[in-house]
Amino acid sequence: MKHIQLIIICLSMLITSGIQAQLPEGRTKATVIADALAQLPADTPHKYNQVIADLVSTGEEGLLDLIGRMNPPGSQSNETLDYAISGWTHFVANDNAARSVAAGTFEKALAQGLDKEVKAFLIRQLRTIATDDNVDALSAFLTDEYLSDPAAQALASIGTPKANDALLTALRASSDEKVRLNLANAIGQTGYQPAEPALLGLLNGNPSQAMQKVILNALGNAGTKESLKALRSAAENAGYAYRKDNATASYISLLGRLNNTEPQLIKKEAEKLLATGKKLGKQDIRIAAAKLLLDQPSAKKEDILKSAINDGDITYLSGVLNLYPFHDDNKSTGLIQKELAATKSPAVQTALIHWSGKHNKKTSLPQIARLAHSSDGMVRKAAILSLAKLGGEESLIALASLLKSDNDETVTLAKNALSTYHGDISYTLASVFEDCGDAGKTAILELIASRKMESQYNLVYNQMFSDNRTVKAAAAHSLKDVSTDKNLPDLFTLLEREDAAYIPAIQQAINAALSYLPAEGQLPLVSERMKSSPKKHLYYTALANSESQEAMDIITNAYASATGAEKEAAFNALTHWKSFHVIYPMLDIARNSKDKRELEKVTDALLSVIRNSGQNGAIRYLYLRETMRFAQTDKQKNEILGLIGNTGQYQAMLFVAPYMDEPALKETAALAAMNIAINEPSFAGTETTRILNKVSKTLSNPDADYQRQSIAKYLAENPTEGGFVSLFNGKNLDGWKGLVENPIKRAKMSQRELAAAQAKADKEAANDWKVENGNIIFDGTGYNNLCTEKQYGDFEMLIDWKLYPGPEPDAGIYLRGTPQVQIWDTARTNVGAEVGSGGLYNNQQNPSKPLKVADQKVGEWNTFLIRMIGERVSVWLNGELVTDNVILENFWDRSQPIFPVEQIELQAHGSKVAYRDIFIKEIPRPEPFKLSSEEEKEGFRILFDGTNLDQWTGNKRDYAVESGNIVLHPSKGSGGNLYTQDQFDNFVFRFEFMLTPGANNGLGIRTPLEGDAAYVGMELQILDNDAPVYEKLAPYQYHGSVYGVIPAKRGFLKPVGEWNYQEVIADGDHIKVILNGTTILDGNIREASKNGTMDKREHPGLLNKTGHIGFLGHGSKVKFRNIRIKELK
Repeated sequence: MKHIQLIIICLSMLITSGIQAQLPEGRTKATVIADALAQLPADTPHKYNQVIADLVSTGEEGLLDLIGRMNPPGSQSNETLDYAISGWTHFVANDNAARSVAAGTFEKALAQGLDKEVKAFLIRQLRTIATDDNVDALSAFLTDEYLSDPAAQALASIGTPKANDALLTALRASSDEKVRLNLANAIGQTGYQPAEPALLGLLNGNPSQAMQKVILNALGNAGTKESLKALRSAAENAGYAYRKDNATASYISLLGRLNNTEPQLIKKEAEKLLATGKKLGKQDIRIAAAKLLLDQPSAKKEDILKSAINDGDITYLSGVLNLYPFHDDNKSTGLIQKELAATKSPAVQTALIHWSGKHNKKTSLPQIARLAHSSDGMVRKAAILSLAKLGGEESLIALASLLKSDNDETVTLAKNALSTYHGDISYTLASVFEDCGDAGKTAILELIASRKMESQYNLVYNQMFSDNRTVKAAAAHSLKDVSTDKNLPDLFTLLEREDAAYIPAIQQAINAALSYLPAEGQLPLVSERMKSSPKKHLYYTALANSESQEAMDIITNAYASATGAEKEAAFNALTHWKSFHVIYPMLDIARNSKDKRELEKVTDALLSVIRNSGQNGAIRYLYLRETMRFAQTDKQKNEILGLIGNTGQYQAMLFVAPYMDEPALKETAALAAMNIAINEPSFAGTETTRILNKVSKTLSNPDADYQRQSIAKYLAENPTEGGFVSLFNGKNLDGWKGLVENPIKRAKMSQRELAAAQAKADKEAANDWKVENGNIIFDGTGYNNLCTEKQYGDFEMLIDWKLYPGPEPDAGIYLRGTPQVQIWDTARTNVGAEVGSGGLYNNQQNPSKPLKVADQKVGEWNTFLIRMIGERVSVWLNGELVTDNVILENFWDRSQPIFPVEQIELQAHGSKVAYRDIFIKEIPRPEPFKLSSEEEKEGFRILFDGTNLDQWTGNKRDYAVESGNIVLHPSKGSGGNLYTQDQFDNFVFRFEFMLTPGANNGLGIRTPLEGDAAYVGMELQILDNDAPVYEKLAPYQYHGSVYGVIPAKRGFLKPVGEWNYQEVIADGDHIKVILNGTTILDGNIREASKNGTMDKREHPGLLNKTGHIGFLGHGSKVKFRNIRIKELK
């Protein structure tokens, strides 16, 4: 569906774009077509337009090529080709020359032996662009049972006499029921009158039900008076009902078409139809007949209208009133006004009132205003609604007067009508206010509020001193909608005078009035008022409206020091705070409380904040986990567990699991653990399997059997071993050690030196690093990092961390012994910490700052997901991507790549920090590639060993190291190129590559860093030869070819998804390519190009003596590995 919607958008853009396409420079038609098909369906309308423009540039040859690729149904999908050809059709639709070429091309293709479904598709294209020139070709298909439908529709779209005559000729000649049906249907769409005798003949020949329906419809659109009898008879047989055979609708359609040319005949038919409709009680037939009579040139409109009024049927009268613009006819308008004044029929009154309101007949206002007081509910409602439509002062006064009614329904109708009234109603409402009862006054106050009538502030404010509690409550509710900053003195006074029942509404009004002021102007005003007030707590909600930290501090301090109503008011203000930051003072309250009732209250408030926060799963989990510390009831605990189950965090699954041992919580805990696990296949492993097995045993709800099936399915489809393992047992520092120097210096130590240094470092670490309450704590003294005993290569790591308030909160995580994923207090702007944590702080050449700030407040927990593959690092902080696949530089020696394996370190940086829930999942990778002994002897050197791209330049973002391979993930367009840093002249180049379906890349040699390597240097094609989109390429465009110059042999690539081994020997002008042990190219580029290249294009860099070697992206995912080179003397 997404692709269908996109193509509709794209085609609409193509229609208006015109024909601007030219053959893209430097590309053959076959290449253009192959590239275009590889990019369809396109991701964006812009890209789609460019692809189609490229395709159209290939002309008739290209369109025939596309058509020739279409597959019969049931073999291979034609989706991409459908997109391409349909796009082509719509692209040329507004350009006569290109349109003619395309239509002619479709004709040529239709003359070939194509599958019928393919032909039907091509004929449907002609429906968009065909002209009289294509009628003969289309007519040839009108005898075919399958193709006659699209061909007939195409001819109907052409709509010329020649096309219509072709349809009629075919209809007369055919004896095939299905073909006749298709032809008659098309003729019905064209309204071709010469076809009438043939259609009547078919109708008289006892046709099938399907054929009869099509014929009747066609005669309704194309018939003359000769068809009247037959269609009338069919309608009579249908009882003048609108049935599936369309007899009645076709008859009425024919009458309408003949009304201008045969008025007397149609008048008689319509009068008979009108009488029949009345006799049968079919108001729809009567209305259709009345329309025919009203459309007569000599019709007496007012007589028809008067008859409908006298008839008294509201459905018929309303239908007649809607058939004709009686509002433009003075006699008819006068008649309606006269009848409105005289009639006693509620049905007639209702119809005429609605008509008057709809057509803005203000002369009817007095009668409508009178009928607004009718005892008939239908009439009264119609009158009130019409008064609102008519508008004007008279209507407004009439509607306002209805608010005085003691009938609640009337008051409600009037209020609803006034709510839609255009114009100022404020002073009219005020003028009737005192004369209204409670319902009317309440309605007026609600109208004032809904339309925010600030001019009526005094009216609303004065009702606050009323003894009528109903009206006073409505006024209190309305105050917030009419108050501005000018009313604040009044509202402040009212706040301190009113009883508790009205305080919340007045506080809302004050907040609404304060919102007219800038945030910085609100706090001083409220603070000044509080100084002189004996009821300071009443202003806490006003303070909260400013959302300022100062206001939060005032309210928080008040809560801490106050008692009774003042304390309650402070807490209430916090609960109405809009910002998620209110969670911090709430947590402070909880952490400082030992009162169970207070803890229960604050837990409920915390849950409300978290539940409604819109924060991501990581943030919600962190604060739900913290809130669990304060939960007092099983209800609260179960709610927390349930909410945690929707956070999708691995640590959350581990957190809820132990609660399966508590009877009152076990069911919720089991469901929470299950929801997290089965929705995250990446969590699969030993620990997840253990938890899910326990969940299966714990579940006891009515759906438990289905849930166990889901668990079993998950375990069957995912690994049950491995996965994340804990680096910290929560009890001691087993598995951790102190820091000895850096990796380079450690590597130079003897075993004895390293052991001695390690013993000293462990002793120092034991002084600075402790385990408290399940957390690793660095106390802030010393600078000795805590290190894993084990070394790691590629991995995913989960870790929660918390900085503590202090002079310079700072920490970090070293990856493979190298600094660092940064952790710091964002308030430290003097050192640039405002950028946030999670960046690669020590990088110089690659990005060092995070993409966004995602830190929580100092003193609260944060969580990292760190992924390190090869030399690249991605970091998610609190669920937000802050470092995206960035190379981590070797801080210890920037001339060297990052270490392939090393320890992970928790940085000590002179400030207190805590860590918990540290898990790691190792990502298997091959060992760094090494040369064989033979290659070492021959003088080969490695250009890529599977660990880094240090010897390469170019697009290192899209070309990334993954699991020992260079993998191209094109993010934009082609994906760009990756070149060797060094240049080479004569060499033997060996590498392995893996293609994806339809993949296209290239190996550039002796090329500069700029320009198209196929021309400014030399390109050896890398291509999935067997992809259908490439079956029409020129021989010199297939895999291994010197692009455009020397073709390579085909048939020696391994299947897509398998590794291929290739060797390229470039020795002067001699180029040799060996693929999987077979020489597929062995030629001399000078000889091959001395009389011009095969592609007839200029290749100025073909004979370069030296240059870079590069992989040339072309929009496809490709993998490379084990790259080495030997330079030839």
